[in-house]
Amino acid sequence: MEKRVDVSLSLLFFWVKGFIAVDSRFVRVSKGNTILGFIPAGKDNQNIPLKNISSTMISSQYKIKPIILGVIIIFLAFSFISQSFLGALVLLLIGVGVLGSGLQNVLVIQRAGSDYLIPVPFFEKAKLLTIQDEITEMLAQDTDKTDLNMFFEKKQQ
Repeated sequence: MEKRVDVSLSLLFFWVKGFIAVDSRFVRVSKGNTILGFIPAGKDNQNIPLKNISSTMISSQYKIKPIILGVIIIFLAFSFISQSFLGALVLLLIGVGVLGSGLQNVLVIQRAGSDYLIPVPFFEKAKLLTIQDEITEMLAQDTDKTDLNMFFEKKQQ
């Protein structure tokens, strides 16, 4: 049985979606490619054999450039409030979006000597935790299938 979660790949461009799916043999990842960060331009698909995965972890990542740029845009928005409230409001929303895009959670899949990174916005952490637990469960089941000691213990009972 396959467990799948759909994730947004960007805070600002929420329509760029991807998914992470796991079954008893593979972890499948599909991430949307973009031009200039928001124009959809195909997909990046990976099929990672479960036997090649040694572990997974979730890491928080803070990108300083978007955070600083977002803070600057927010300050500009506050300075424009007296001139144009609507323009300042739009600028404020853009600033908050840019600032938020600097806060990411990353699912790191360690496989065959290299790490495969799946960055998602901070609000998708619960989905990453769900799929990480599922990958860990599938890894445990795969290990149990090949453990002869467990096989003989079950056979004796």
